[in-house]
Amino acid sequence: MDDIIWATPLYEFLWQCNAAPLDRNVLDCGAGSSANRPPPLLLFFQQGYVTYGIEITEEGLANAHQFCIENDKPLNILRGDMRRIPFAAGTFSFVYSYNAIFFMTKADIARAMLEIERVLKRNGICFVNFLSVDDPDRRPFCESSFARRMLGSKQFSRFRDNEADVYFGHFEILRKEKRLVEKLFDGKRIKQAYIDYIARKC
Repeated sequence: MDDIIWATPLYEFLWQCNAAPLDRNVLDCGAGSSANRPPPLLLFFQQGYVTYGIEITEEGLANAHQFCIENDKPLNILRGDMRRIPFAAGTFSFVYSYNAIFFMTKADIARAMLEIERVLKRNGICFVNFLSVDDPDRRPFCESSFARRMLGSKQFSRFRDNEADVYFGHFEILRKEKRLVEKLFDGKRIKQAYIDYIARKC
C-alpha cells in the first residue's frame, strides 16, 4: 500500500494542481524528512508528477535520500537554499514550501518568496504556509540548531492574519486559510497556528 503523507494541507494544494492545465512538475522548498516519515514529495510522485526538492539541512537531506533509495522513489531531492533556488526562471508549474519558510528571518522570507515567484511559470501555482502570531510556542532556537547556524534565526517568524499578503502582489490568491491545530505529538498535547496560502502567478 502506498504511504499516506502526513502533510494534510498539501492534499488541497494537489487538488488545485491536478485541475490546472500545466505540465506536472513540482518543486518542494524544504524537502527533507524525518527518519520515520516519507518526504511530502511522495504525494506528488504517486500522482505521476516529475518531482524536485531542495533541502538546506544535512540531516533532512540524508533522511530523504535514504527513503528514496530504500523505496526506489526517484524524488530528485538535492542540497539547496530557498533564498537562492538553483533552477532557472519559469522552470516549474507548481512550487510549495510546507512548514519550512518560518524558520527564517522575515528578511530572508521575503527573498525566498521572490525566488518562488521567479521559478514558477506564468499561471503556475504555489502553496506556502506561515506561522501565525497566535501560535503559542515562543521558545528561542537553541544555539546548536540549524536555524541559528545556517539561517541566523533566533526563533520562528510569526505573521499577523494579513501580513503575508504582501508577498502575493503578482499572484491571484486561490485559497487562504488560518488553521488552529491541537494534537498529540510525541505523547504531548500541543497547539499550533498557521496561515496557509494557495496562489496562482499572474
